[in-house]
Amino acid sequence: MILEELFLADFKNYHNCSFSFSPKLNFIYGENGNGKTNILEAISMLCYTKSFLMNTEADCVQNGKTAFEIIGDFLNRVSSKSRVKFLYQKEENIKQIILDNDRVTRSNDFIGRFPLIVLSPYDLKLTMGTQQDRRRNFDLLISQVSRVYLSDLRKYSKIVKQKNSLLKENLSSRRYPAKELKDLVSVWNAELLELAVKIMIRRLDFIEEFKLSINSCFNRIVGSKYIPVVSYQSEILDDNGSADYNVSSLKRKLEASLEEKLDQEIKRGLSLAGPHRDNYIFSMNKQGELFDMKTFASQGEHKTFVVSLKLSEFGYINENLKHTNSGEPILLLDDVFSELDKSRITSIAELITDFNQVFITTTDKEHLGILEKNFSESRSFNIVNGAVDSVN
Repeated sequence: MILEELFLADFKNYHNCSFSFSPKLNFIYGENGNGKTNILEAISMLCYTKSFLMNTEADCVQNGKTAFEIIGDFLNRVSSKSRVKFLYQKEENIKQIILDNDRVTRSNDFIGRFPLIVLSPYDLKLTMGTQQDRRRNFDLLISQVSRVYLSDLRKYSKIVKQKNSLLKENLSSRRYPAKELKDLVSVWNAELLELAVKIMIRRLDFIEEFKLSINSCFNRIVGSKYIPVVSYQSEILDDNGSADYNVSSLKRKLEASLEEKLDQEIKRGLSLAGPHRDNYIFSMNKQGELFDMKTFASQGEHKTFVVSLKLSEFGYINENLKHTNSGEPILLLDDVFSELDKSRITSIAELITDFNQVFITTTDKEHLGILEKNFSESRSFNIVNGAVDSVN
């Protein structure tokens, strides 16, 4: 997938601005606060239907304006063109996504059409932040290659929300007698059980598929001294996150966990069992000894791990979508090279040469010299105060 053209109207600090991009490297440079990241955010909204920065649409409307518009012209692997429009009206709080003149009413049918990988400073939360950050990252990744997973995940989340609403309401009002409340919660548990098991199995399958990609990527950046390890953690799995994939066995274990935690859930007013509580664990194998990244890694190791992790997502998406028209994902790298030495930057530049279309933001124009050696085609944009000052 390639983004050929981008138009922004009243989006953040861009009043009326158009871009024509290279199908390979797009180098976006300028001082901080001039709007480099805003370009990448707009691209993510066209592909994800939401900002990778988790900003609301209202946050993206230019000061003093009431609406914004983003338009992107894409070209897929079979040279078929698509136009995506993202329109937002602030006063009415109305968002519209239009694909080739047809309004998108179900994002389930849209996610994955324009595959995208984003790596930004905010992704350091993956190793240092919460398990919710890690689940969100991998849920989005898997959803781009599996609409079934996205659909199951949304159905499951809706049921958990309804169950939590019941538990919280009773916690404050004591509306239901104990037996009646347990019966009501059990109804929700029965509905979420099948979906929960399907989600867990898809995540376990993902871990197995992802191992080769992240090992290869990490090796190319830092060599074979360290081996990255990504594992899936759930209270119904063994310590290695590698329980058997037998559906009936997982279902039986989760059913027992839901029953065991029922009294505690009623007491706390919160759903405490299921894949919405599970975690991804990042570790580093150093000469046969396993170290937890969150506890023992240095700042540089955190960044190298996250860079390797996100670049590995390219291989995962590419492999899973290779028989579709969507093709290879677009890669957005936001201020990735800061605090990395020249050798690491060179290693990353050599690695992403094999990628599809790449967008890179930085404050240091000298990085372009390293990158251009590895790309057959490139275009650079100097951004000043929400406008393109020069294009080369």
